[in-house]
Amino acid sequence: MNLPSVYGLFVVLSVSPLITRAAEAPSEWQSDLYSDHVLVGQIWDTRHQAFVSQTSLLDTLSSSHFLLLGEKHDNPDHHRLRLGLLEQLLAAEQPALMVMEMLTETQQPAINTLAEQQPLPASEQWQSLLTWDDGWTWAFYEPALRVGLTNNARIVAGNISSDTLMQVYRSDTVPDNAVVLNSDQLQRLTTDIDVSHCGMLPAAQIPPMVRVQQARDQQMANALMTAGDFSRRILLAGNFHIRHDLSVPNYLPDDVEPLLSLAFLEVDPAFVQAADYVTDAAGDLVYDFIWFTPAIRSDDYCADLAR
Repeated sequence: MNLPSVYGLFVVLSVSPLITRAAEAPSEWQSDLYSDHVLVGQIWDTRHQAFVSQTSLLDTLSSSHFLLLGEKHDNPDHHRLRLGLLEQLLAAEQPALMVMEMLTETQQPAINTLAEQQPLPASEQWQSLLTWDDGWTWAFYEPALRVGLTNNARIVAGNISSDTLMQVYRSDTVPDNAVVLNSDQLQRLTTDIDVSHCGMLPAAQIPPMVRVQQARDQQMANALMTAGDFSRRILLAGNFHIRHDLSVPNYLPDDVEPLLSLAFLEVDPAFVQAADYVTDAAGDLVYDFIWFTPAIRSDDYCADLAR
């Protein structure tokens, strides 16, 4: 399996017509690699080991108070399909909370200022107002931000700042949140970070990377618990951050429910069974739902990294 498609560890009632067209018309996929794969457009319910319809998925998501919606950062279809869900799940008369991994804590004042402006300025100005990090493709995230703001959602930054990241990375002490994961989980997280970097990280860099990963997950969990009366709390983040077994759900209070995670995963020609894409050796639930899409690239990621 193409590891970056799953892990993404490096330093987003009636069914929306947009969603329906995307699944039923493969020619409209923007990421068309392996678009003829048997799983493309299918939605897998990992809890019941069964495929479900888009209507069923939306009904289930609509009944959950906490939603973790994943992505592979560079796949346009993940953003497009998730946007269709957001358009259905957010309603101005029932303000929701929307946490974005793509925004850091230092940007929160700018987010608040933008949200308070009535009417909202033209979206062309938002990128500058937020001092948006160009590492996140603006065209992918502006539509989600627009849907959130126009539906009166509270937008909250989900990521640590670059300064905090470096403090965590350079620290030689065990962070408080390290106890959140047990020894088996920490070992799996360590292995996943090593594997997702193609085994090329110097051994000394892996513990700091684990600390940074945990700090990010803790920040997203804290953001999801922002005080306020919200109809729904939604996290937009990379697929790895929404994993039940290793990531954000572990940092939330034990009584948080109902909570559902939906991952958008690229298909791999070597894997034709939906269950092949949930590979946690410990048998823990990784995602509640998986929505399969074509892939955006087929180059040898590890070879590129080696170069």
